[in-house]
Order: sequence, then structure tokens, then C-alpha cells
Amino acid sequence: MKEFLLLLLAHIIVDFYWQPTSWVVDKKEKSFRSKYLYFHILLVIVVSYILLGHWDNPLPAILLGIAHGMIDIFKVSLDKKGSITWFVGDQAAHLISIIITALLITHNVPAGFETFKNWIYTPKTLAILSGALLTLSPISFLVGILTRPWREELATLVPEANDNLANAGRWIGMSERLLIFVFVLVSQFAAIGFLIAAKSLLRYNDKTAEGTSAAYISKKSEYVLVGTLMSYTCAIAVALAVKMFY
Repeated sequence: MKEFLLLLLAHIIVDFYWQPTSWVVDKKEKSFRSKYLYFHILLVIVVSYILLGHWDNPLPAILLGIAHGMIDIFKVSLDKKGSITWFVGDQAAHLISIIITALLITHNVPAGFETFKNWIYTPKTLAILSGALLTLSPISFLVGILTRPWREELATLVPEANDNLANAGRWIGMSERLLIFVFVLVSQFAAIGFLIAAKSLLRYNDKTAEGTSAAYISKKSEYVLVGTLMSYTCAIAVALAVKMFY
């Protein structure tokens, strides 16, 4: 575990704090031809080697640095727009390489995979993973279906209204539900109250565009409130159901 945490710390420092934006831009433009890619790989090797403190065995740090570079080349070659999907995939690949390196250092590869298998197949873990996934996209669809009549009424009132960021409401809802899910699992119910209080700070600007009625503003506020309460209720219900497997 110590080796894993040390290598993870090295990755975080090098990838997010000691990698200038100019290096990232140059890697995206030139891929494996970028000199900064190799500076970055060298930095991964050096920092990993220093933090590990295995002075007589630099091989793990070297192999991890090479794996880091290969992952970066693959990512910058295919991800030209900097999408969230590629970012998550890139970091997941780095995390897997760090885990494998740590297991190789401690000579616990079979035991490590067996421990992970035993952990993932417990009812508690499966319930938590299923519940977390359920609070995200599935409940978004459910709340969307339940609130559709009010959404259509708002569209009727102001057909040309364009007062929402694309998909912002969906992402806000998923983030809120995931937080509530975690709060319920760790029995921090008071934190849910703070989240509701923070959500209450949301206000619609009363300086509306020409042609937007006060009725639209009032109905839009009620629509957001109803959707929020539905979303919170579903998240709490799923979390309480998951706790039955503890």
C-alpha cells in the first residue's frame, strides 16, 4: 500500500503540478516528436524513484515512466479536443499502471488481484457500485420523464427561451445525487441540509428579456424546485436501500 501511495503522489505532482501548459500543447501538436514528452517521462521516472527510495532498484520507476509516456502518446494522438472521456480514460490507465507497478515491487501480484476480486464480489461493494450508477443517469431519465409536462408548459409560455446551459441541469443533478448518496452511506444527514441550503441560493435574474413574463419566471422556479426534490428523494431512497446490504 505504501508503494502505491508514493507512486500515486509522484503521478499527481508530475502530471498536474510540474507539467506546464506549454508542454501539454506541444505534446498535442507533435505527439511522440515533442521533446517535452520525454522531459515529462524523465520527470516521472526521477520523482517516482526518489519517492520510492529503492535506491538499488531503479527499474520500477523506469518501467512506470515508459508506461506513462506510452499512455500519453496514445491519448494525445486520438484526443484532439480534450474531451472528459479521454481525460478519465487516460487517468484510469495511469492508475492501473501504478497499481501493477506497486504490486510488482511488493511481489504481491497474485495476492493483490485475489484481494481485489474478493472485495469487488462482496454484496456490499456490488450494492454500492450499483447504487452509485443508479443515482446518476437512470434517475436523470426518470426525473426528466416525470417533469416533462411542466417542461412542455414552460416551452409553451416562452417558445424561444434559451436560458439554460446545454446539459448543465443534468450534470448538476447527477452531482447532487451522488453527494447525497455518499452522505447517506456515511450517515452524514446534516450535510444534506447544507446541500439543500446551497441549492436555495439559486435565483433567477429578475431582469428578464423582453417578452418573458413573470408567470414564466415563477413557473420555472417551481419546475426547478419540483425536479430537485424528486432528484433528492430518489437519491436518498437508493442510498437507504444500499445500506440494507451492510
